[in-house]
Parts: sequence; structure tokens; C-alpha cells
Amino acid sequence: MISLSLQPASDPRSRNVRSLRTSADLASAPYDASILHAAPELDDIKRLESGGKARDISVFEADPNGVAAEQFRLMQHRLSNVRSSGGSALITSPGPADGKSLNAYNLAWALAEAGHSTLLLELDLRRPSQNRYIPTPPPSSLVDVIKGEATAGSAVRRLSDVPLFYLGLNKPASKPVKLLRSKALQDVICWARQTFSWIIIDGPPVLAVADVEEILPSADLVLLVVRERGTPRLLVERAVEHLGERLNFVIYNNVSLSGRYGYGYGYR
Repeated sequence: MISLSLQPASDPRSRNVRSLRTSADLASAPYDASILHAAPELDDIKRLESGGKARDISVFEADPNGVAAEQFRLMQHRLSNVRSSGGSALITSPGPADGKSLNAYNLAWALAEAGHSTLLLELDLRRPSQNRYIPTPPPSSLVDVIKGEATAGSAVRRLSDVPLFYLGLNKPASKPVKLLRSKALQDVICWARQTFSWIIIDGPPVLAVADVEEILPSADLVLLVVRERGTPRLLVERAVEHLGERLNFVIYNNVSLSGRYGYGYGYR
């Protein structure tokens, strides 16, 4: 089951998350045009074609009329209702193996299917996982863009007939905190905000490292993925406390109802 519950923004919980620039600051800030150069229009962005690589597929590819796909459509409706003009959503989890990358991929697909141009941005630089779902590695990575070896416009690739786009990396990056703090990455995010309706950020886990705190200022919404009977309750509580008022939604993975596993939806 996938359940989505809303965390009230006024909940006066932990204030431990460091506040840097806000997402509103980033949305209006000018970016360094050198990261873009002559970027193509969205319709002209090259599509990643299958290179024969075995990969995991989205629920929309596996069973577009199934219950799981419907739950992600409900989730995209919730996000669109909260932010009708789009924005950026950080997908994180208390620890590894909670399913955040799969949920990020499917949620990005659901938003794109609804007609929103959506960029799936891989920012789990220590343990990138989106390469499990894309058909073949793009010629340039996010790290190449940050280092100035490629432009954002040339590195982004289209993933489907729906307006779903991807920018990420194929292997762990060295010095991830330095990259996350770089002005070049902020320029990429500012450009993406002005180019796409939605940015779905596949971020690092909350508790494993401090990386997520470098990303929080760039996120309009924060979603925490929890695996039932997989994520220890103590870790869930610590993650919720750490995120505090920044936490907007909780996605429950792999929940069983009446002895069978499936997908469901809940709102709080």
C-alpha cells in the first residue's frame, strides 16, 4: 500500500534543520547562463532510447490501469492541489532501502502524465539509484554539469512520451557535500525552476548523513518515504523530528491490508 498523509506546516516540532536560502529565493534568483548556453526547447530535448539494459520499470509502464498507478495519480493530485503552480518536492526517507527512489520515479511519472513538465533530479550523490529505472546512462551527468564540463540543457534527457525528464548520475560522486553546496548546483536548480513545472528531487536519507540539510532550502515540499515492517519506528520518529515543520507528506510503502500486499491511499 502507498498511503499519503499531510503533516500540518504549523506543527511546532523540531527546528533543528538549518535554514539557508529559501525555495522562494531560489525561484526568483538569476542563474548563471553558462550552465545552459543554447538550451533546447523541451520538445527538442533528446530522448533516452533503450540500450538493451535490463531495468526496473514504473507502475505506469507495468500496469497503467492498475491500483498502484492510481495511487500515484492521487498523490500527484495532492501535490498539485497544494501547489497549483508547481514547484520542487524532495523525496527522502529515514534510511536506505525504504523505497524513496522508486517513489520519486513513479511520482515524477504521474506528474508528467498529468501534463506537467517534470524533471527528475538525482541528488543522492553518495548512493544514486535512478540508474535502475532509466533505459541507458545519459552521455553527461549532473556532476559534469556542476564541474562545468557539460551544460544543463545538453545533459537533461527525456524519458517517455509524457513530459518526463531526467538529470542525474550513474555512480557515487566524490566530495558530495562540496557539490551540494556549490553555486553551480544552485544555478542548475534555478534554471530547472524556470524551465519545468515540477522538480522531483530524489534526495539522500535524512539520518544517514547531513546531505539532506543542504537540499532542504531548495525544496518547496518534503515527502518522507517509510517502509512498513521495514523502517524501525525509532528511525521514523527521529526523521520526523529532524525534519520538523518542513515535513509535508509521509508515504507508507508496502502496507498490507487483510493479509495481502497492495497499494492504498490515506490523507491526514
